Amino acid sequence: MSLIVTDIDSDYQSLLDSKDFTAVNFPIEKAVKIYGNSYGRLRGKNKLKREIEKIIGFKDDHLNSCEAIENFLVFTYYLLKTNDKLAVFTAGLSYNSIDHYIKIMEIILPRLGNRTLYVVKNFTDINESQLTDLYIHISKIEKEIIFDFMKNWLIGFKPKYEYFRYPEYFGKMEFETEDYFEMLSFILSEPNRDYYFYFKNKYNSQYPKGMILIHNNSMYLGIGVNESYKEYYVDKLTEEYSKTPIICNTCFPY
Repeated sequence: MSLIVTDIDSDYQSLLDSKDFTAVNFPIEKAVKIYGNSYGRLRGKNKLKREIEKIIGFKDDHLNSCEAIENFLVFTYYLLKTNDKLAVFTAGLSYNSIDHYIKIMEIILPRLGNRTLYVVKNFTDINESQLTDLYIHISKIEKEIIFDFMKNWLIGFKPKYEYFRYPEYFGKMEFETEDYFEMLSFILSEPNRDYYFYFKNKYNSQYPKGMILIHNNSMYLGIGVNESYKEYYVDKLTEEYSKTPIICNTCFPY
């Protein structure tokens, strides 16, 4: 067995082109999708969870978290039982969830015989746990303010993910696209459409992370800053938006 971990900037295209590998969660048509109806229709989930806990030797609360990590653990274990080689894209998982997923799979794989699991991280060398998130909250949706924020604060950034669906993780899919701007336009076209957009720029040493959160018909515009620049950008955001930013560490701003 083998478990190989890489990141989104690495050359993994040959795996997707190979008939030997089953692509999972990638934004391509042939990939098996983890979120939405695929996991919802999966039969015997409780039995699969019991099998996982028997293999790993402890009760794992992530298996009943109703979060993305539950889907990943259960669904990819299910696929590994019948597929020798998987290439899994971790879009939707946090840093901590990816680490937990890899830890559990390191225990499971030897019990499944000759299996190969290729885990492609959905971001590269930005350690978000070391960043402080600063958000400006605007109490109503203002398209012009969002576009100004993108122009003034997110030049050189690219979307953290390559695939977008609405709702993001759970429920019947209403819209999907590989173009984040198309998804942003869809979200802004009607009220009551919550969505989270994340951006990255690993070459920006001061703030390598950007966020646009649409929540409860309001918006949170944010950047993830390195600690040494925190006070500078608190002042800069306060000056530009005439309000003090919300300061968060690995949590949502509401």
